[in-house]
Amino acid sequence: MVCTETILGKIVEKIVETVFQSVGRHVGFLLHYKQNMKNLEDEVNINLQEQRTNVEGKINEANHRGEAIDNDVSVWLKNADETRQGVDKFMDDKAVKENMLCFNFSFPNFISRYSLSKEAEKEVVRVKHLTEKGGNIGIVSHPREAPPEVVFRSSGNYECFHSRDKVFKDIVKALKDPEVNMIVVYGTGGVGKTTMVTKVAEQVKKDETFDEVVIAVVSQDANVIKIQEQLAERLNLTLSEKTEVGRASRLWNRLDNGKKNLIILDDVWQELDLNKIGVPITDGNKSCKVVLTSRKQDVYMNMDVKDFRIEILSEGESWALFKKKVGNYVNAHHELHEIAWAVCKECQGLPVAINAIGAALKNKDMYAWEDALDKLKNSMIKDIEGIDRSVYASLKWSYDRLDSEDAKSCFLLCCLFPEDAEIQIVDLVRYYMAGTTFHGDQKPDSLERAFYRVRTVVGTLISCCLLLDKNYDEDVVKMHDVVRDVAISIAKSEKSFLVKHGIKDWPEKATYEHCSVISLRSHDMLEFPDELVCPELHTLWLDSTIHEFQHQVPDRFFSGTKNLIVVDLNRVTMSPSLPASLAKLAKLQMLCLNECKLGDITILKDLKDHLEILSLRCSDIEVLPPEVGELTRLRVLDMNDCERLKVIPKGVISKLFRLEELCMPSWFSQWEGTRAGTGRDISCVSLDELMSLTRLTNLYVCIQDPALLPKDFTFENLVRFNILVGGIGNFYSKDSTGFLKLENIHLANALEGLLGKPKWCWQRNGLYPSKSFNRLTHLRVTDCRLKYLFSPSLARGLVGLKKLEIERCMDMEGVIGNEGEEDEDIIPISFSRLNELSLASLPNLKSFYPKKEKTATSSESCSAHDAQMVLFTDKVMLY
Repeated sequence: MVCTETILGKIVEKIVETVFQSVGRHVGFLLHYKQNMKNLEDEVNINLQEQRTNVEGKINEANHRGEAIDNDVSVWLKNADETRQGVDKFMDDKAVKENMLCFNFSFPNFISRYSLSKEAEKEVVRVKHLTEKGGNIGIVSHPREAPPEVVFRSSGNYECFHSRDKVFKDIVKALKDPEVNMIVVYGTGGVGKTTMVTKVAEQVKKDETFDEVVIAVVSQDANVIKIQEQLAERLNLTLSEKTEVGRASRLWNRLDNGKKNLIILDDVWQELDLNKIGVPITDGNKSCKVVLTSRKQDVYMNMDVKDFRIEILSEGESWALFKKKVGNYVNAHHELHEIAWAVCKECQGLPVAINAIGAALKNKDMYAWEDALDKLKNSMIKDIEGIDRSVYASLKWSYDRLDSEDAKSCFLLCCLFPEDAEIQIVDLVRYYMAGTTFHGDQKPDSLERAFYRVRTVVGTLISCCLLLDKNYDEDVVKMHDVVRDVAISIAKSEKSFLVKHGIKDWPEKATYEHCSVISLRSHDMLEFPDELVCPELHTLWLDSTIHEFQHQVPDRFFSGTKNLIVVDLNRVTMSPSLPASLAKLAKLQMLCLNECKLGDITILKDLKDHLEILSLRCSDIEVLPPEVGELTRLRVLDMNDCERLKVIPKGVISKLFRLEELCMPSWFSQWEGTRAGTGRDISCVSLDELMSLTRLTNLYVCIQDPALLPKDFTFENLVRFNILVGGIGNFYSKDSTGFLKLENIHLANALEGLLGKPKWCWQRNGLYPSKSFNRLTHLRVTDCRLKYLFSPSLARGLVGLKKLEIERCMDMEGVIGNEGEEDEDIIPISFSRLNELSLASLPNLKSFYPKKEKTATSSESCSAHDAQMVLFTDKVMLY
């Protein structure tokens, strides 16, 4: 009995002790309320802030050295800032809650104080942990990766002419001379200056004369910010500074790093202050050298420079190049020799003219040759600064010889883009769909037909040497600066175009009031007229290089442009609302508000009877208004890179039943549900709405949570799409039927979220039948935890694959895996069209096809940066 009482006594004692401890702890939250609040404020405002200042100082030093900041450091800094903001908000809420009265009596609300004190104590522990973690940060950066090998658009077209061999060698020699810091390569437009310096760059890089070689195109407007951005991009350098001075300082520190650097500034029209750009070329700095190309010899007459003139080709060299461009047709038809020689002479030894005329006359009969000679001799010559008259005559004749009006219109359209711009095929397609600058044929009835037509037209212009293709990007073309100058001249005289880039003031009314197309680009604060009176205008393109949205569009600006069909505005301000006059444009079919500062855009609903293309790309729009759903004639809606877009109301997208292309922001995450913090609950767009768009052929969308994917998430008509799952850059489709016409896929780390943790990329019933990929041309796979990528049967279905990139797949042992298929020893695997294979950061890769390597390819280039093994055995054929 005594024993029982003793045991019960101890139990009761323990219970009482525990209760009092618990009660005491909870009472302590009230008693120590003010102290807990002060502890939290001190931990954030003193300790964490001090640690943040230390880390930020190290980051600034690393930035000045041009080094890359470690990812974990950036994450810590972001967490510190978010913690500070969270605590500030907590304190603001605290100020409200602690002043609340308890049951409307005059004493404090102890329940609120208890809750706040308890939360503050927890937060102090978390902040201390974050502060300690920051204190453990030692090294914050690492040297940046070497910039990619310099690739220039013209080097592949270089012809080794005897007359230029000496100049080539002299330039290379001068670059090795320690006393030479700057070189100017000059000559008339179209003579081949860029081609020469790109070949020189390749040579000195090969000789290891320089560690880094980078190029920037200056052009006539000589915009410093643009030049700095080009150099930084090629140096793998991020310029976070907004001012020219800050950017120049960052570039200077990056280039003044003890390495031997060569900077090529192409197409310079006037003397540049290199210090203002950030190029460290001074008497005391021998590690950085500069090569300029210019149409003028005296562009740097006040500096100690070494200059080299690029002469025109000799008659013999001109004839050799001309015959090469024309082909064997002249050799096979001796009666053409005399007239062909005469036509060649009219090109005056200028490669750009020879290439254009030769391409246009290839396989043409005698009548075409006679017509060409007559037109070249009797052409109405135009004087264009820095361009030989024969170049104008040659290019004008090539333009006149284009068979279709669509080709001519596309050629002139390209001159609206900035000099040396990378012209996206998709932009040309949209202009073609709008039917303004393309006049030749009837308007296309689908996006895909427009795409195919533009591809055909662009191919024609490339074959005629009027456009330049980019070997490494088939979705981009460029226009030679000389060709663009001629195109602008033709467009002005024949089509009433006004193209002025680099302007400081709005043009005089007399220069534009009768224009059909206007393209203006400014680097300064441009004051718009209150009303643009231009009754014949059908296309308006206004662009600014100022990123601070300083160009405000007046409310009545569009009142005098009733016939506008295309409005393309970039980096302008239309806030607090769109100009009222914009809604009155009864013929408007294409509206681009790219990188614009936008306010209320609800008046777009007034364009519902005719607007077919709407681009809000990179704008600051936060909520897509329900009124956009009234634009039921829309065929293209582009919201790509709209970083601030948070809400798309439910039902808006599904109403746009004519949509053929939909581009969503890659970080958009508010799918079906409510958006907190908007002041009210808003029902958001659902993925089911996308599936209701039966005409959709182009889709670009981000789905951060794989669980949101509907089970029947399929699109029967998709031709091109990027479906991003789980993060930026992860393109994936859940059902194979949407892949039937697929041309480009990027699979990345979201794959595990969808499939669990697959050993095989293809190991699901019917997920990837081989025929689903028979039109696939490009495949990129990154950050996937896969052991093998393809089964043998799937690999055999990749009959059109041209480019394969696999990176950072840490578990991958082979690209093709042996799954024990019965016919794997009988049916060979052949990638007959593969011309580029890149394998990087694959530490466990054993072989391309482990155990039985018998894959045939026609690979032209293969890089396996991190795989130290024999990738292919003698059973793998490379042909």
